[in-house]
This record gives sequence, structure tokens and C-alpha cells, in this order.
Amino acid sequence: MASEIVMPRMGLTMEEGTLVNWSKAEGQKVTAGEPLFEIETDKSAVEIEATESGVLGKILVPVGATVPVGTVVGILIKDGETMPAGGIQEGTHKEAQPEPFIERLGPAPKNLPVAIPAKVKASPAARHLAKKMGIDLRQAAGSGPGGRVVAWNVRALGSAGRANVTPLAAKAAAELGVDLSGLQGSGPGGRIIRQDVEQAQKLLTARPEIHAPAQPSGLIRPFTRIEQVMAGRMVESFTSAPHFYLHVTVDARLLVALREQLKAKLEARSGVHLTYTDLLVYFCARTLARHPEVMSQWTPAGLRLLTEAHVGVAVDTERGLLVPVIRNADRLGLSEISHRMADLTARARAGKLLPAEQEEGVFTISNLGAFGIDAFEAVLNPPQAALLAVGRIKEQATVAEGKVIPAAMLTLSLSVDHRVLDGARGARFLGDLAELLETPALAME
Repeated sequence: MASEIVMPRMGLTMEEGTLVNWSKAEGQKVTAGEPLFEIETDKSAVEIEATESGVLGKILVPVGATVPVGTVVGILIKDGETMPAGGIQEGTHKEAQPEPFIERLGPAPKNLPVAIPAKVKASPAARHLAKKMGIDLRQAAGSGPGGRVVAWNVRALGSAGRANVTPLAAKAAAELGVDLSGLQGSGPGGRIIRQDVEQAQKLLTARPEIHAPAQPSGLIRPFTRIEQVMAGRMVESFTSAPHFYLHVTVDARLLVALREQLKAKLEARSGVHLTYTDLLVYFCARTLARHPEVMSQWTPAGLRLLTEAHVGVAVDTERGLLVPVIRNADRLGLSEISHRMADLTARARAGKLLPAEQEEGVFTISNLGAFGIDAFEAVLNPPQAALLAVGRIKEQATVAEGKVIPAAMLTLSLSVDHRVLDGARGARFLGDLAELLETPALAME
């Protein structure tokens, strides 16, 4: 019997993917294990290998289309077989199982609505989020394939509800393209209702010269999926997580000396090039092990307590910012961290990083020292509670034993979710990290 080729789930949070390339044409022979098609997820581009040998009988989803996980994208005909009678309609969907991470979030509060009509076209993640937020999916305007409601639509509807907007008004605004930010509501308590949105849309149509000022000339480049997701996550992080920042300037002379002593030996022995980022991963992971509360994450039900030091590192790529994760970094030596970091960075920039390699991080390091940045403050990487922003190592005048001397100095900034950590806990973590960087031998204790 002919086999269905489906859009795979490549990570815990993946709910849809964009088909960016078919490696085979209809009628071409396919061998198990060779690339069959390429997809772009929220986090990276991934080549999907054929699981069986045969002939690509039919392509059901064209290049450029975005479809939910489980959608049948093509038909593989095995040797001696033919296409199924009547074929398969484009976009056929085989409902995927709920993501494994959903169970770990715990049950939804009991006072929220439970029943959501099955006739609403929505992804499994959207249904779960709607139950969790107490949102009726019938009020959501779907932006997925065929009007399917995806998780983003649910979040948008929830945000609109918090902004004194009725669900019907939020749905109408999404459908009509009306900006709610400057709209005056006529409902009870100034709440925006559907009639307000419809009236605003009529005014826009009738008097576009007033409400739609001329746009500057220039080409519009559509956002990539990675850019869209990153923008959405950063807005969500900055508006939902109350940030505060801690700063410390570190005497990095011993850190510089340590790298100079080790880089030639590690390169000769293991073939790796030791970087300051590798050293930061090493020392941050060991500091996290001493301060496990920094790895906690805020949830509506309470703090999620985590104990494994999975450290993410922000990597600049042509597709956008990616954050590969080094798992259990506190258990790894410098050469292994350096090797894994080089491999993850290379594959991230080549577009070959798997979504699973960017998940479950508990702490992120963003190092802009290579760009000549002295210091900066970074937006948190949700749902993580802390992020370390690292500037360049710069020679500055400092005082030591009553004398002014030149010294290599490094500025660190810790972004913190105040819902999870208070100032004292954040300061203790950053202080211990600074001490390790100034006296690396302490990490061996």
C-alpha cells in the first residue's frame, strides 16, 4: 500500500511547519535515508529524510505552504504499487498526538470552561492554550491554513481581552485589520465592542487620507518564520515578565591568562578552538549548580523547579537569532563544551540545527563582545528567569593595592524575571559568577 508522507513534529513546541523545498520531483526514485524535503519551523530549517524506498508519486503540499503537524504532504509509492484509487486530497490532516510537554504543565484550573466545540478548526496546541486561558475558540480569528486557529491567535485574543476589548470586537479587528490601540470604546466602562470596530473600519474606508498616512517608499521583505516567532516571544517576554537588571565589572586578567594557557593545548589534543563564550558556559553552569533557584521558571500554577543546567547561547545567523542549548553543561569539561559549542554554532549558521537542540534551556548567555560592545541589557528568553549579557574584554585603568594599573576588565549584565527571583538572590548568583571568573581556580573546589 502507498505510504503517506506527513509534516513531522520536530520539537516539543512545534505545531506547524513551512515546506521550503522538495528534493525529489514526482516520479523520481526515493531511497530510504536520503533527503526528501526540507521544512522551516519556528526555530530552524531541517532536512527530512525518507523513511522508506520507492517513488514519489504525488506532491500534495507545494513549496512555500505552511501546514500543521500531521498534514499529509505527499504520497510515496513502493515498488510494484500504484496510487490509491481516487488519490488523497491536498491538505489531508492526520491529527498528531498532543505535545509531551503539555502534561508537565499540570492540569488547567478547574474554574475555566472545559468544552470547546469540535467543529472549530484549531491546532491541538491552540485548543490546549484556549482551555488554559478560558477562551472560547469560536471568538478567535484563525490565521493558519484554511482559517485554522493556531496558538498565536489564542494569545492575541487573550491579550485583547485584557485590554478592555470584547472577544467579538477582537475577532472583528483581526478580520478587518483595525488597530485597537487608539480606539475609544462605547461599551460599559469604555470597553471596545464590535460596533466600535466596524465604525472605525468604515471611517478608514471613507477617509483613508486621514487615517492611513502615506508610507515611505521602499521594498517590503516579508519576515521569516524565525523572525516572526522571535519578535512575538520578545514582545511577550518584555510585556509579561517584569525585568530588572544587575551589573558587575569583572577583573578578567586571570580569565584571559587561563584561555591563553589552555587554547593551544586543547586545540592540539582535541582539535577545538577555545573561546571566551566556552569559558562563560563552563563557569555559568557551575554557578547555576550552586544556585538552582536561578533555573526556576514562572507558571500560573507556581514555580517550575529545574535542576539540570542546560545552558543556551545566542547565535547570530542569516535566518535570525537562534539559541542552541548545551545540556548538563555543569557535568562537562572545557574541551567537550568547546567541541559542542563549535558544532552547534556551525550547524545553526548552516540552517541544520534541529528544533530539539534549542529546547529545555534554563539559562541563556548572549555575548556581543566580538562586536565591540562594552555592555548591554538583554530581554529575557522566555520562559527562562535569567539571561547573562556579556560585553567585550577591554583594558582599563583600575586600582590594585593602592596603585593605578591597566587591567583587562569585563562587564556582565544579568536580566532577571522579578516574579521568580528577587534582587538579593540575583545578586548572590552574579557575585559568585564574578568571583569564579576573577579566580578560575575556585571552580575546581
